[in-house]
Amino acid sequence: MVVLGALAAGCQRSPAGEQGVIPLPPPAAEIAPLRESMTLDERLALLERELAAAQAGRLEGHALDRMLRAEAITDRLLEVKAPFPWLARGYSVDARLRQLQALADRIIAELRRGTQPERLLDEVQALRRAASDLRLALREGGGDMPTPLDSLLAGSLPDTGTVIVGEGATGE
Repeated sequence: MVVLGALAAGCQRSPAGEQGVIPLPPPAAEIAPLRESMTLDERLALLERELAAAQAGRLEGHALDRMLRAEAITDRLLEVKAPFPWLARGYSVDARLRQLQALADRIIAELRRGTQPERLLDEVQALRRAASDLRLALREGGGDMPTPLDSLLAGSLPDTGTVIVGEGATGE
């Protein structure tokens, strides 16, 4: 009986093997302990530093830990109140933050699927540029909410649903 029990335990799959190349990380608050007093700009600056380190280390060894930390930071960006809801460029601050989060999540998902880290370095660079661009946009200040689409459409000519067909110059 003891031997059968030991064999059965040895045949079980390991949870890490089922999850892919890298194990599931602990919660974001443990990986990226951020002070509540940190501004959005400070959090984005920290994100940029972690991404730079992950990229410099080519997403291997400790650099992979830096990428996991960067992803955890993106999970915590919405915890801080944005200084204004709309950027001067006419884009929602929350939407931009969610885009950063989605890209970071995608990079980590690719790593878990076994994608070679080398193939993801361009994605890490794109995430780093997006974080930097958002920091610049935040410095430009807030703006007004763009005109809603229904208001834009209400101001256009109504669709009559008719088609005017002419015979042309030759009568065809």
